[in-house]
Amino acid sequence: MSIFSHFQQRFESTRQEELSLQEYLELCKGDRSAYASAAERLLLAIGEPELIDTSTNSRLSRIFSNKVIRRYPAFADFHGMEECIDQIVSYFRHAAQGLEEKKQILYLLGPVGGGKSSLAEKLKQLMEKVPFYAIKGSPVFESPLGLF
Repeated sequence: MSIFSHFQQRFESTRQEELSLQEYLELCKGDRSAYASAAERLLLAIGEPELIDTSTNSRLSRIFSNKVIRRYPAFADFHGMEECIDQIVSYFRHAAQGLEEKKQILYLLGPVGGGKSSLAEKLKQLMEKVPFYAIKGSPVFESPLGLF
């Protein structure tokens, strides 16, 4: 792959597209992510976890006390933070369901060097994966469904 074809492919994947309201409503019929909230888009980017039964591995059973842990492929670089990541994903899952977490702010608290900034950067990177649709010229990037 030449550098020009790579650049063209990257440009096409990140290019903004303009839709009429009718086209947007047609897109919403078939794709739930077109009108998803921020928490729902982040859950789509994180993906489904792989369940690991630690009772079958003697080393992992000593670390995790024979629990079944969830490991998310999006956070494969974060070792030993499975419980913390699971709490963060649980927070976004509850926010996506419209529960109390929807109105709360995620606050990462921990010791120096605990990986808070790395987690925040990864969440920001994942948030940029799933596109969102906004009204052109809107100062607050308002959803087109806000017109109704």
